[in-house]
Amino acid sequence: MTRTDHAATAETERPAQPLGPRSAARRARRAIRRRPISGLVWLLPVLATLATGLFRISTPVLWHDELATLTVVRRPTGALLDMLHSVDAVHGAYYLLLHYWIGFFGESPAMLRLPTVLAMAAAAGCVALAGRRMFGARAGLAAGLVFALIPAVTRYGQEARSYALVVLVAAAALLLLLRALERPGPVRWFCYGVSVAAVGYLHLVSLVFLGAHAFGAALYWWKDRGNRRIPVGFAVAAVLGVASTFPLISLGGGQAGRQISWIPRPRLSDLAGIWPQVFSSTALAAALFLAAALAWGSDRKLSALFGTVSAVLPVVMIWAISQQGDVSYFMPKYLFFVLPAWAVMAGAGIALARARGVVAVLLVLAVMVLPDHVTMHRPLSHAAYTYPEPVPFVPLDYRAAAGVVAAGYRPGDAVAYGQQRDQVWWGVDTGVQYYLPPHIKPRDVLLDKTGEQRDDLWPSLIGDPAASLDTTPPPRIWLVSKDDGGDPFTTVLPEHAKALQDRYTQTSFKQVSGISVALLVRR
Repeated sequence: MTRTDHAATAETERPAQPLGPRSAARRARRAIRRRPISGLVWLLPVLATLATGLFRISTPVLWHDELATLTVVRRPTGALLDMLHSVDAVHGAYYLLLHYWIGFFGESPAMLRLPTVLAMAAAAGCVALAGRRMFGARAGLAAGLVFALIPAVTRYGQEARSYALVVLVAAAALLLLLRALERPGPVRWFCYGVSVAAVGYLHLVSLVFLGAHAFGAALYWWKDRGNRRIPVGFAVAAVLGVASTFPLISLGGGQAGRQISWIPRPRLSDLAGIWPQVFSSTALAAALFLAAALAWGSDRKLSALFGTVSAVLPVVMIWAISQQGDVSYFMPKYLFFVLPAWAVMAGAGIALARARGVVAVLLVLAVMVLPDHVTMHRPLSHAAYTYPEPVPFVPLDYRAAAGVVAAGYRPGDAVAYGQQRDQVWWGVDTGVQYYLPPHIKPRDVLLDKTGEQRDDLWPSLIGDPAASLDTTPPPRIWLVSKDDGGDPFTTVLPEHAKALQDRYTQTSFKQVSGISVALLVRR
């Protein structure tokens, strides 16, 4: 045996020495160096989603769903709570949150939409962290960036409605479930139960994801060789989370017929046809399907199975419920809570490529969805809630109509909003008033009671317009109507139209998208 062999043998047989101060310091420095890299997994998706959400945030005109939010959150807290007993209880938690938000930050378009932008950005971080737990760090980063690229994320991140918050709590629930399944414990199951309750209070329909989560808990229970803490912990957390929403279930269930009875029952073909609307992009829907399928090529088959079930099963469940229930819930924006699962699966498929390949695929996806993102930021884009499918109405440009009134306004002018009693939900009055300059507040001569006075979303119209016009006759009235063929009186109630035409002469008329503006001068 050579001297070198003796030295090697002696080195091999030497007992391991405890780490000294220098070794511990080197280990700590390596951990610190790795921490920023690990942080990028969630930080980059958060920043990317935040950037797309803030871009031209004030450009899209508020559409009638956002105007419904506006008319509610302006009310005092007591009046807001009174309204929830009549209508829209399912959005009550979001309304209260935004009510206090605008109390601090105002009600500009940017401030109305900023909470949902922040929610989508936080959801991107949860998606990335969930993807890392299921498929590894590279997959987590890819999943978060895929999520940021989805046009629906940008579109509904800029909408003053609750859907972005639903996506956030759904993504957080997925992450919290994974944490609880990896190391079951009371605190982790409690956090998961809170997320379930939060989902319910923001959007009851989204609770169907519990079917997929139950499947995931069963998988982990089987993998962990029958660890009883998993099924028991999941069952307790899920049941308590759902049970805490019972007051909302009992209240909102009776209001569903009034609010969403117009949604048609889905056909079998809709199970495949709805996905372009869920992603707000036909091309991206196809690309994500392919990437999610590739995720099955990873060595984490259980994660791929759980991810696939989480992305697909809730949609199938809502389709089935819509077939049997009194109302249908099968609508693209009611399905956004599956976006985190789709992003995780697509990220896992993309991550199978090398680092440069991942970057290349993400760049290709970014170029692919660029036209959709450009469309999301156009002035009337928010009315296209079925994009890329066309909507069956002309978008209403409340901002342009307000500009016409403001340009010709004189002190003493009044306004009449031409709308049928069953069409006040278009919010012509709320939208035009919102975009008028603060110093222009014309009296509405056709208003009977405001929505706040009625404990409802929308106002009621006066029953005797002649008496109102004769009591305090304004010299000029701006008739602002939902445009229907060029006649400003077409969408006005017959008794309202007669009272106005008997006393006033039309002197000017302008049309903007979906709205006509006529100036009436007293005879």
